[in-house]
Amino acid sequence: MKKHTLKITGLLIAIAASALAARADVAITPNLSTYGYAAGFFEYNKNGGGATGDNSVTSADLRAAKIGFALTADPLTAKVSLYDDGDKIYLLEANGTYDLLQGMSVTAGRFQSWLGYEPFDIPNGNFITNGNEIAGTTLANGKIIPGLIPNFHEGIHVDYATGKSTFGAALVDSIYNGTHPYSGDGALSDGYGIEAHYGYNDGALSIGATFAYQNNHGSTQIYTNNIYNGDLWGQYIIKKTTIGAEVYWKHTEDIDVIGNDVKGNAYYGLFMVKQQFSDPLAVAIRFTTGNINQNGSASYWKFSIAPTYAITQNLGVTAEIHYTEYSGDRSVLAAGGKGSNTYAGIQACFKF
Repeated sequence: MKKHTLKITGLLIAIAASALAARADVAITPNLSTYGYAAGFFEYNKNGGGATGDNSVTSADLRAAKIGFALTADPLTAKVSLYDDGDKIYLLEANGTYDLLQGMSVTAGRFQSWLGYEPFDIPNGNFITNGNEIAGTTLANGKIIPGLIPNFHEGIHVDYATGKSTFGAALVDSIYNGTHPYSGDGALSDGYGIEAHYGYNDGALSIGATFAYQNNHGSTQIYTNNIYNGDLWGQYIIKKTTIGAEVYWKHTEDIDVIGNDVKGNAYYGLFMVKQQFSDPLAVAIRFTTGNINQNGSASYWKFSIAPTYAITQNLGVTAEIHYTEYSGDRSVLAAGGKGSNTYAGIQACFKF
């Protein structure tokens, strides 16, 4: 009953967001604006091989709904947003940014990690599903080893923009928080996280490079040692064609909270091409692959094709077909016990 109540609340958020956007597709007041989206889906999954055998599932539901508010009072900007992932409602963003002028700003609160090429927010993505299939692992004591790419955390970050380049550094409560998918762990006493970021954008060419380090200590932590992450991606636009590529690396030191030795590495790669055939129609193809050697060794590859049609400026529909092949100890992948996955889905997203 609780799950259904949360989904109804999420739909109400979406309806309220739609009403706001219909009434004012710009700022609510000169200093206050709203942003967000709501997305629903219909999809079919066929799983083959592995411990689970062949099976198929058809489902339709709310994918996610987000509503946020931004308050601007120069030199200060504040953001707060609520997010429903279909199961629970979260406080997603809650931060303030102070413009120090001359290209420098400082942000404090809850904000998104710089790690990762594929966007978190659905309207900015080219596919229904993400390319990454390296998932979190649950230990015997119920604690979760987080997946490859983090989402949000709390702390402070400083940005400096000069010309076409942007430099950033962040001190946060944690890079990963396995018990909460959209926040950090809320404490510095048991460890901290650091991110360093470089970005370049000249319109046609975009580059992102991020290094992250998570320090952990204390008997209450999932990790008792350290985690290192490196992410490098590039995107190039040639007229109506977008080409993107990414390489991602994660190294985890010994995890011995309950005697498990899962020191190891994870690697992930992405290659994508998107062709804009007309103003409303675009088609993207993507190949991703990953390997993890951490409390079990496994690998996968995934091929996806996704056409997107913009019905209006605010409403778009994306279809996707993909095939994923898993090998090795599949418990450390999103596959679980599956050997392969064939997916077909369609998703409608209203944004404002």
